[in-house]
Amino acid sequence: MPHIAALATGLLLFAADHPLRLWWLQLVAFLPFWWALAHRNQAGQHAWPLGTLLGLGYVAPMVAAAGTSPPILVAALANLVQWSITALLAARALRRGPVLGPLAAAAVVTLVEVAVWYGVPMFGTAQCFVRPLSAAPGMVAFVAFTGVAGLVFVLTVTQALLVSAWRSERRAPPLAIAGLVVAATTFASWLRWTRPLGPTTTVATVGWYGEWDRFFSGFDGIATEAKARGATLLVTPETGISTGHEPRERSLGRLGGIARTNAFTLAAGVWHGSTNDNRIWFFGPDGALRGEYTKTHLIPWLEDYVAGDGTLFHGAIGDTSLGGMICQDDNFTDLARGYGRAGTRLVAVPTNDWPAIRAFHLEN
Repeated sequence: MPHIAALATGLLLFAADHPLRLWWLQLVAFLPFWWALAHRNQAGQHAWPLGTLLGLGYVAPMVAAAGTSPPILVAALANLVQWSITALLAARALRRGPVLGPLAAAAVVTLVEVAVWYGVPMFGTAQCFVRPLSAAPGMVAFVAFTGVAGLVFVLTVTQALLVSAWRSERRAPPLAIAGLVVAATTFASWLRWTRPLGPTTTVATVGWYGEWDRFFSGFDGIATEAKARGATLLVTPETGISTGHEPRERSLGRLGGIARTNAFTLAAGVWHGSTNDNRIWFFGPDGALRGEYTKTHLIPWLEDYVAGDGTLFHGAIGDTSLGGMICQDDNFTDLARGYGRAGTRLVAVPTNDWPAIRAFHLEN
């Protein structure tokens, strides 16, 4: 039974994710796993195989859904190792008692999860099992205070406490702590979700509609339509324009002219051939280049070019502060936290996503 329970948790986590997207299953997915670990402790048996089964239940169908590109396979292997280690350490933590045990075990889950984001940096926080809860942003708005790691802890500790209460002779203490955790996170989410957001900004985005050398062919018409619909910011795809096909100054002139003609801010994703890097050019409504941002986090094996140093862009559209990141950058929290500390209200994030992973990335 413990083996089936651990596998069930993995399958529930997968069902909460793409393509089924039953995100609410995450609220109960760990109940079988915590029960299985407690059962193993009582029997005096090794717990790591339960983690391996959880990982298989989650990862195997996920790979079938997302594909077998090298980064995905590496992330999947890391996930299997992650849950094996987690089960081993969490089972020991559970022995600390009906309240301290679940708190320590959930801390183990959280710490190992964070270690994988940075130790195996394929997709950062996009690898995290709590990502589907972005479907309920009001419920998880407290991540503004805790980061994604806080959501991992809350999700796992509440379920661990419930299982502990069910198995313990003294049910009141774990139930009381679970209630406090739920109450605190509910209040924090309400506090963050109901805050005033400030002025609104109409944003237009354009996707791929041709190769680099043809991108400009229809761009004037798209820009005109964006302006007609009231856009004050237009964002192009990552590397939507390439300076490898024409000199930098010529590209600056053409893009600046489009921004000036339509009197809007333009965030243009640019492949900068002369320096072999990936940038955003920010043009003001007057057509002037207001600043540049260079992509900092690159996908291992897929992106072999010069990375940026993490210098943020700080601009504005009227009274709304503006920043920028590119694709993989938003899978790691360093840049986003920098913009958050600066009070940046709007961040343009051009991306290149292949179909198998774009929904995962967007959620993250």
